[in-house]
Amino acid sequence: MSKHNLIIYSLLLAAAPISVLADSSTTSAATVGMFSPPTAPSVGHRPGTPRDSYELQFNGLGFFIEKYTPFPGMTIARNARNVGIRDPDNNYQSAETFTTVCTYYQINKDNSQHILKREKPCEHKFNIQKEHRGSKIKLEIYNETDMASASGYTPVPSVSEFQYIETETISNTPSPDLTVMSIDKSVLSPGESATITTIVKDIDGNPVNEVHINKTVARENLKGLWPS
Repeated sequence: MSKHNLIIYSLLLAAAPISVLADSSTTSAATVGMFSPPTAPSVGHRPGTPRDSYELQFNGLGFFIEKYTPFPGMTIARNARNVGIRDPDNNYQSAETFTTVCTYYQINKDNSQHILKREKPCEHKFNIQKEHRGSKIKLEIYNETDMASASGYTPVPSVSEFQYIETETISNTPSPDLTVMSIDKSVLSPGESATITTIVKDIDGNPVNEVHINKTVARENLKGLWPS
């Protein structure tokens, strides 16, 4: 090979791509001298799924969120914190911590929805307002891994499965005044009972159906005798 051809061959060899075998700490490069920086390995640690229970709160009392119709002035609040469902990949020597994230949605009559509030960390409380009447509130909850607690590796996936809580359709605020419609017996003897029919209205004067009324019975000396 002539000296001239040898120089050309050397130049072509220097410009040609060269395959590089990467080990666990490097990645392959297309050309000599172009290596990507090492990345942390990914591991299958996933935070557990939240399974907290929530209720409607009003004037210090709690009501089942799945059973009672909410109205403005009530608060959606967590009443019990549960361990939740652990992910099978996260049962071995994992030390990551997580933060609970809450997103509150307003679901309208046409099933459209929009975000009302997003919390990280979750405060587990939402106050129902007048502008929410006629709609529902949906709570979306999940746990997200704190990446700073996973030193030297990347947990994948970094979020848990989702928990959803949804209210009934929010009604108008009931009026505190009950209107007594009729009493079938005005005078009772011991052992007798009477039926009292009442009507409940909201603060705008509209009738409210399917309400729950707490009653208190007054007795004297635990013998069923009314005071004279």
